[in-house]
Amino acid sequence: MPNRVEIFRYTYTTLRSTAVIVVMFIIAQAAAYTQPPISASTKTQSLSLRDCEQQFLRTNLLLLAEQFSIEAADARILQAALWENPSFSAELNLVNPSENRAFDVGEAGQKSFALQQLLYLGGKKENEVVLARANAELARLQFQDMLRNLRYQLRTGYFVLYYDQIVLQSVTNQLRQLDTLILAYNEQAAKGNLPYKDLVRLQALYLALQNNRTTLNTNVIEEQKRLQTLLATTTDIVAVPLASELEQYRKQLTQSVDTLQAIALRNRPDIALAASAVRAAESNLSLQQSLAVPDLTLGASYDQRGGAFVNQVNLTLGVTLPLWNRNQGNIAIAGAELSRVKALSTAQTIAVRNEVEWAYRKYQEARRNIESISPAMEQNFDAVYAGMLQNFQKRNVSMLEFTDFVESYTTSIVQIAEIRKKLAEACEELNLATASGIF
Repeated sequence: MPNRVEIFRYTYTTLRSTAVIVVMFIIAQAAAYTQPPISASTKTQSLSLRDCEQQFLRTNLLLLAEQFSIEAADARILQAALWENPSFSAELNLVNPSENRAFDVGEAGQKSFALQQLLYLGGKKENEVVLARANAELARLQFQDMLRNLRYQLRTGYFVLYYDQIVLQSVTNQLRQLDTLILAYNEQAAKGNLPYKDLVRLQALYLALQNNRTTLNTNVIEEQKRLQTLLATTTDIVAVPLASELEQYRKQLTQSVDTLQAIALRNRPDIALAASAVRAAESNLSLQQSLAVPDLTLGASYDQRGGAFVNQVNLTLGVTLPLWNRNQGNIAIAGAELSRVKALSTAQTIAVRNEVEWAYRKYQEARRNIESISPAMEQNFDAVYAGMLQNFQKRNVSMLEFTDFVESYTTSIVQIAEIRKKLAEACEELNLATASGIF
């Protein structure tokens, strides 16, 4: 039987070990709330969604490049309206064998001049201008469609980064706490005050959390890369959305699928692009048909002595005879192209309707999932986590219970963030599908 001195010594040692652990936990908790997020780079920029969109419109290089395409298309309209320059030719005497003189171009010599202008017939020039304008409209619609898709990437990427950064910070804080706890346990286990199995259990939990953090950090890096490319910057972005930007996804969608489809068909630039492509193909067919009409070359010439009369002035006319080449091949190509773009336009309309319906279904599912999360649930998670820490510090909770709870708590945080990301993505997909700011 142990005597009273041994019992006192054992009780003192146990209390001392427990006190050390409690102190370490308090220090870890303070560090978790005072230390800044771990980042691979100190060069960061905190941006709201509005700030991101404004910087995106100013600096995105793809948009800037597409704007030059619009300028080039407008220049083609100007070029299409221009007529061919007139041509001037001169014929001067080089050798007069009768008088044995060179360059005999005086009053008794010989010289002739000719001026010619090509006149387009059959409405060619008008059709060229119409086609150039249709192509310019295509360039503008392509710019709008690119802007729509890039803005979707920006907004979804922004909120994915936001929620991943929140979870990454939470897991990082837990790792700091566990790291401090493992140091304390390692010291006490070496002294024989605590069993090594508890230390191994904590280390296993630490490795699992570290693996989760690595995955999250990889996701954050990928999103950073995409956002940096869209914003044409090398600075790491910290997503700090405004309260109104977070609330925009919580409002209820009141429009039906049919209404959303009508909005999409009215607003989508790719629908307008398909219709514009049909008009451009029709203009090209008209142009090719007009090219079958021969053009007229009109001119005037002066001949000092080489004609039937002295100082002869002539009117010249020239026309191509359409005997073999009547532009049959190009007309057939243009007709086939018109049929092709009409079929593509119909297919695009069907695709847009389907996209809207699919986006609506995804939104409904994401909405159902988000409604399963109440504000009280997240508050309860935090309260239970704090209570579990306190009880573990007081040794009212076993190591197994504590580690199981931490694993479940981390999984819950990740899942809640994933549900919120899915809702943001579903809302933005509806914005993309309808080409409107529903959310």
